[in-house]
Amino acid sequence: MFKSILSRFKWQVFAATVLSVVGALAGIMMLRIITAQVSLIGAGKSPGPHAFLIFVGVVATVLLFSLASRYLLAKLSARVVYEFRDSLAKRLLSTSYAMLEQIGGHRVMAAMKTDAAKLSDGLLLLPGFIYSLVTVLLCLGYMVYTSWELFSVVFVLIALIVVIAKFFLKRGFHHYMLLREYEDDMFSGLKTLVDGIKELSINANRRRFTYNQILEPNFKAIRERSVKVSVIFTMMGSMASTLVFFVIGIIVFGSRVYFPNVPLEVIVTFVLTILYMVNPLQGVIDSMSRFSDCSSSYRNIESLELAELDDFHRTTDGEKKPQTEPESWQRLTVRDLMFQYQSEDDEYSFHVGPVNAEFHRGEAIFLTGGNGSGKSTFAKLLVGLYRPNQGTIQLDDKVVSEAIDTHEYQQMFSTIFSDFHLFEHVLNSEGEPESDEVIQKYLADLELTSKVTSKDGKLSSVAMSQGQKKRLALLMSYIEDTPICLYDEWAADQDPRFREIFYTRIIPELKRQNKLVLVISHDDRYFHLADQLIKFESGNIVENIVANQLQVDSVAAAEENELMTISV
Repeated sequence: MFKSILSRFKWQVFAATVLSVVGALAGIMMLRIITAQVSLIGAGKSPGPHAFLIFVGVVATVLLFSLASRYLLAKLSARVVYEFRDSLAKRLLSTSYAMLEQIGGHRVMAAMKTDAAKLSDGLLLLPGFIYSLVTVLLCLGYMVYTSWELFSVVFVLIALIVVIAKFFLKRGFHHYMLLREYEDDMFSGLKTLVDGIKELSINANRRRFTYNQILEPNFKAIRERSVKVSVIFTMMGSMASTLVFFVIGIIVFGSRVYFPNVPLEVIVTFVLTILYMVNPLQGVIDSMSRFSDCSSSYRNIESLELAELDDFHRTTDGEKKPQTEPESWQRLTVRDLMFQYQSEDDEYSFHVGPVNAEFHRGEAIFLTGGNGSGKSTFAKLLVGLYRPNQGTIQLDDKVVSEAIDTHEYQQMFSTIFSDFHLFEHVLNSEGEPESDEVIQKYLADLELTSKVTSKDGKLSSVAMSQGQKKRLALLMSYIEDTPICLYDEWAADQDPRFREIFYTRIIPELKRQNKLVLVISHDDRYFHLADQLIKFESGNIVENIVANQLQVDSVAAAEENELMTISV
C-alpha cells in the first residue's frame, strides 16, 4: 500500500530531488569560494572587487533552493501521510467483520493509534532526509574531484561509520520489534481495564491480580525495551559525530606524513567540506533510526491482513440502494446453512447448522433458545457478517453472493445487536442526515426529548442508560427504512411498558410496512405474536412453530391459567 502511494507521486519526488541537488551544488560552490579566498589570504593576496557579491549570491542560492526543496518535500510528505491514513481507514472499513474478530480489536487499535502515527511521523522526515542525503553524496563527490588520495582515507573511515551504524540499526530494530509486541499486549491489557472497570472496582483480588500479573509486568517490559532502543540509537548518533571529527584529525595530522604532495588548499577544502557535511550526515543517521520505527510499524500494519483498497471502492462508491429493489422479492430462504468457528488448536469448536428455514416479508420471526444455542451466530450469518462454510441464502430464487452481491444484500438490513454501537448521526434511507423535525417526532414517541435533541441530524448526546440507547438505536433503524429489521434482545433492557409497546405496537407497525422483522427474544409471554417461532439448541433448529399453532398454544395456556385461578 505504502509503495503504491509513493509511486503516484514519483514526479514530485523527482522535482524535489532536483531542487535538493541544485541547492547542494550551490553549497559546494560556496565551499569552493571560501577555500579560494583562504588560499589568497594565505598567499598575501586580496580578493577581487566582486568576490564578496558572488559569495552572497551563492549563499542566497543555497538558501533559496534548500527552502524550495524542503517546502516541496514537506508538502509531498503531508500529502502522502493523508493518502496513507485515508487508505488505511478505507481498508479497515472494507475488512470483513469475521476477519476483524480474528485479528482482535486491541491489535487494530494499536495499529491505528501507534503504528499509523509513527509511520506518519516518519514520512514527515522525508524532506530533511532527502536533502541531507543529497548533500552528503555531493560532498563526497566533491572530495573525490579534489583529491582521490585523501578521499580514499575518508572513504575507509566513512565505511567504518556505516558498518557501525548498520550494526546498531540491526540491534535497535530487533529491540523495537519486541517493543511493538509488548505494546500490543499493553493495548489488550488496557482494553481489559476499561471494559472491566466495574468488576475491578468491586473485586479487590481481581484488581490486584490484573495490575500485578498483567499491567505492571507489561509496563516494565516496555520501559526496559524503550531504554534499550533509545540508548542504541543515541549511541549510534554520538559515535558517528565523534568519528567525523576523528576523520578530520586523520586528514590534518596524517596528510603531511603520508601525502606530503597534497597542497594546503586541498586539506583546507577537505576540512571545510567535512565540517559542512556534519549536520547533513547526522540528519541521515537520525532519519535512519526513525525509519526503522516506520519499517516496523509498516510491517505490523501489513501483517493485519486488512482488505485491499479496491474492495472499498467496489463496495462503497455509488452504493445507495441494492440492485434488487425491496418490492421485487417476497421470500428469504436459508438452505443447509452451516458455519464453524475457526480455532487455533484441534479442540472442540462451536458450529451452527445445517439450518433450513423460510421467511416472508410482512412477517415477524422470533428466534429463541438458551445462551450459546447459536441464534446470534445464525443472525450474523443471515446478515452476511459471517461467511457460511456451506449452504446458501436466497431472495426468492436468487442466491446471495452469486446472483446478488453480498454487499448489496447487506444494505437491505437494519440491525440492533446486543453489543451494538450507537452512532451520533441519524441517517435516512438515502444515507443523508435526517431532518431535525422528523427526528424530534420520533424522540417524542420514545419519550427521549428531555434527554437528547438533534441539530442537522446529529444527536446532542448518546451518554444515557442502555435501555435509552436501545430506543435511540430503534429510532435510527426506523428512519433507515430497510426491508429487513433484525433486533437482538432489544426488549431485555426496557421497562415493562416499553417492552409491551415494542411487541404490540412497533413490531406490528413494521409488519404493516411489509418489512421482514427478525427478533431474538426470551420473552415467552409475547411468543404468540410471532408468525414463526424458531428455537435453537447446540447450533441447530429444534423447533419451528408457525403462527396458527402458536395461537392455539397461547389459548390453551390462557385457559389453563384461568382454570388454575378458579380452583384456587
